[in-house]
Amino acid sequence: MSKLREKSKFNLDAAEVLIGESLYAPSVHCSYYSCFQRIKCILPEYYGISYEQIDTHVANLSTSEHNYLIRFLSAEIKKNIGDKEYRDFSNDIKDLKLFRTNSDYKEIEVTSILSDKALNIAKRINTLLDETF
Repeated sequence: MSKLREKSKFNLDAAEVLIGESLYAPSVHCSYYSCFQRIKCILPEYYGISYEQIDTHVANLSTSEHNYLIRFLSAEIKKNIGDKEYRDFSNDIKDLKLFRTNSDYKEIEVTSILSDKALNIAKRINTLLDETF
């Protein structure tokens, strides 16, 4: 198991622990990063794109690493799995990224409802990625 895949699993586990301790905002952060790290390790493992090549693509496209990886994987899901899975993945990762941004940077209260929703989305995404890649 790659170190990044292991970190992804740790973050998913951490989100559950944090929710159990009523630490909702950091749980949302961990839920998102469990997916982002899982997405990032797919490119080298499944597509043979090294982490250095990812960095080069990101720099050449003048985009964020998060956007690059999400767009890349979304396109692959649409092409190789199907439109429904593409829509589900795209909507889920968009929502989870927004939850994480709001949780980390906005002056809002993060409730148990939001943190539970983020965790459930992260579990769905990770399940899809594990089953597909």
